[in-house]
Order: sequence, then structure tokens, then C-alpha cells
Amino acid sequence: MALALAPAHVAHAAEDRGPVGKITERVVPARNGPSTAPGAAPSNGAATPARAPESNQPADRGLSITSGAALNSQLVKVRTSGGTGSLSFRLLDPSGKPAELPPGLVFGSDGSLSGEAPSVSTPKTITYLIQVQDSGGGKASRTVRLTINPPLSVQGGAIQATAGGKIKSPVKFLNVSGGTGKYTVAYSNAEGGAMRMPSGLILDGAGNVSGSVPASAEKMAGLTATITDEGGARVSMPVEFNLAPALEIATNPVELTAGAAIPAPIPVVSSMGGSGAVRYTLLDKDGSTPARLPEGLRFDSTVGALTGLVPSTPQEGRYVVLAQDAGGGEANARFEWKVNPQLQISLE
Repeated sequence: MALALAPAHVAHAAEDRGPVGKITERVVPARNGPSTAPGAAPSNGAATPARAPESNQPADRGLSITSGAALNSQLVKVRTSGGTGSLSFRLLDPSGKPAELPPGLVFGSDGSLSGEAPSVSTPKTITYLIQVQDSGGGKASRTVRLTINPPLSVQGGAIQATAGGKIKSPVKFLNVSGGTGKYTVAYSNAEGGAMRMPSGLILDGAGNVSGSVPASAEKMAGLTATITDEGGARVSMPVEFNLAPALEIATNPVELTAGAAIPAPIPVVSSMGGSGAVRYTLLDKDGSTPARLPEGLRFDSTVGALTGLVPSTPQEGRYVVLAQDAGGGEANARFEWKVNPQLQISLE
């Protein structure tokens, strides 16, 4: 009678702390065997259960963990086919000799990997052989590739927003690097409970902010972000919610002389409050479509100023200036300009 190791798709942390370690698997088919992958449906449409590989045809398996992660995870799940009594595990090197794990990690006789993953600056992969033996002398083995990835690093932690504004496109406030696989972000309040966001404000699982900005930052006090990756690493950091006053703008009527060159940009709008850089858009008088200035005259959207050449004929214009800042603030105001006749001189 023999033992067979069943494949496991995830490594689970003890004490119901969720998955720890990212496992990948590629089953090597037996020689001259069918090309259909184990567990795939045959041509008649009936699903067949996955077959465990024979002991001389081990599956290539991989377990990825993150430097500094505290582990208590089950490397393999076992099912027995025959065999006798209790099971015990051993960790061997590819030649079959007792293996040594990197410092800080411990392999248990129950097939568990515990301890703290050592720090590495670049991914490090080591191949081992896991052997299981029952009390009746039956044995089975499988190779496993252990990869230790660099530490999970998180930067940022500050949200810049404008009171009463609306952040239309998600803005990243947490930058995550290193670690293993994908990461998720959870948010908690000062008491450690789940953070209840103000209505309309969205902080997503990737560290982005979007939606409606509250008028007060009172409900955001004590906000903490906890970033967890698939390799068992977890980083918590406070998040500052910096709320700026509402964005306000004022426009300046402009009068120009026909045919004159504008020697320096003429400011037509000024802003107060808001957060981050402000960008201006010149719209037609009903505020619905971009404005078309006379040929030669230009509007600088970064500073809200007129530049270029004044038209050669007298005319007037009425427009709307729309201001938008980096924190979701928005304001608009009407703007008027007039071109006076060219300056002339005569002698009497």
C-alpha cells in the first residue's frame, strides 16, 4: 500500500488569519499518458476527478512568502490511499539528504512551515523534497520550490482633498512595492474597528481615493490602512486626511487694444482655497462647450491668463472660466473681455 499527496491550492494561516503564502502548481503528466490536464472535462463532457501523481512523477509546486512575514502555514494537504496509522513529514534536499531551511523558518513533522521569513533584497528560490511516511513504513514524496520575496514596502499615507469637492478619477495615495503577489488594503478607525466612510467617499482595496469629499474631516480621524500581500506580510500605517477649504475663484475683466501684442501673460482669474494644482478651462458663455478665441489670442490653462496677439478689429467676448484642483474642488465664474479700436494719432 502507498500514500499519495493531494495538491493544495493555498496555504492557510493558523488561527483563521487567512491565507499565508502563495502556492502555484504544475502537474507533470505520466509518460505516454493523456494530454488532458488532471481534473479537466473529457470530450464527452463528463468531469473526472484530479488524479494525484505517482511518487516517481512528482508535481512541481511552489510556495512564495515575503521577507519578515510571520508564518504558521500548512504546506500540503494530505489524503491517504491505503497506508497504515499516523503520518510524519520530513524536509529533504533534492539529493534526499536532510535539508536546512533559511534562518528563522521551521519545518514541522506535521508538514507545517512556521517562523519568520528572513530578509532578502531579491527573490530567492530553493528546491526541497517533502517526504511523508506512515507508521507502517509506506512513503511518498513531492518536490516543492520555496521562494522568499523582498519585504513589503508601503509609502504615502496622505490624502489631499478639497471640502465639498468630487474626485472623479481614482487617485492613488498608497504606493506599494516588494512583497508577494497581489495586495489588498483594509481600513480601520481609531478603535481598531472597520472604518465607516462618509457618504460618497470611496477608499478602495488598491489604495486609491475617489468620490464625494466631505465638508469636514471629523469622521476621518484615526484612519489606518493595513496592507496585506499573498506572502503573509502585513503593514499598517496611519492615513492623514488633509482637507482644504472649498475652491473659490474670481475673474478680472480685460480691455485690450486692437492689433497690439501682449508683452506678458494677462491674468484673468485668481483662485483661493482648494488643494494641489489648479487647472483652468475657458468655456463659451453658457458654460457647456470649450470657447473659441479669435485667431492669435490664446488662453493658458495652467495659470489662467491671456497671451498672444490681440485681434485687429474691435470686438467683445463673454466666457465662463472653470477651475478644477487636484483634490476634487471645482468652481466657475464669468469672464468678459473687450477689444478697443486701435490707437491713432493725428496732428492739427
